[in-house]
Amino acid sequence: MITKDSKNILIADDSVFFRTKLSDILVEAGHKVRFAKDGRELISELKIDARGIDLLMLDLQMPDIDGFGVLQWLSDEGLRGTFPVLIITGVYEPGEIMDRLRSLGASGLMTKGLTPEQIIFRVNRLLFPEKTAQGQPRTRVPVSLPVDFMLGDLTRTGFLLNVSETGAFLHTKFELLTGSLLRLKFSVPGSTRVMDTKVIVKWSTVEVAKKTFFGGYGLMFTSIQAEDLEELRAFISSEARRLGLEEEHS
Repeated sequence: MITKDSKNILIADDSVFFRTKLSDILVEAGHKVRFAKDGRELISELKIDARGIDLLMLDLQMPDIDGFGVLQWLSDEGLRGTFPVLIITGVYEPGEIMDRLRSLGASGLMTKGLTPEQIIFRVNRLLFPEKTAQGQPRTRVPVSLPVDFMLGDLTRTGFLLNVSETGAFLHTKFELLTGSLLRLKFSVPGSTRVMDTKVIVKWSTVEVAKKTFFGGYGLMFTSIQAEDLEELRAFISSEARRLGLEEEHS
């Protein structure tokens, strides 16, 4: 979840509380953040240095010039596609405005009710598309699932912060080595079934795993029962629809 490749993110939102909340989450995840309090201030920032931005997080509901107006300005000025634009809304549902946002060049949409894990997941999908594209196409959804994991005779606990049908991201304060073989036991929301899988630790952010909620370990499933995989796929598909992840890439 945390990145060593720090990016420059510009947040445009008229709410001081929400700007601060987003900033805390993004800085903890390793990124650099600056702000604009409304559309007019944002446009002034972009006129100075539009090429120095890696991601724009844009609130739709702002005074004077709203998010739709900013998107239209970007298009009129030939800046569409210069950087990804992640739309923020606390009013609209994804299905209501997705087509209009696509036509204006938006890259994605998130609601203000998302958890920190979901926010970082959305942001990193746009900042690091090459990582998303590696390997077999798959849907990965943000979660916060308690998990028991066994390393030999030792049993420890942690949280899965995202999951796909091929692997997951584990947060734990227990230090693991890349290449370690683990046994996981966890359940997905809405199910009483305890999934019992085997995984290998493929990569880690060990230097930050003890300091932040976004540190941890990338896991790949090496053994999973057919019934567990079927239930996991159904959960992932349901979550992807609920969060609007499928709409972003369809």
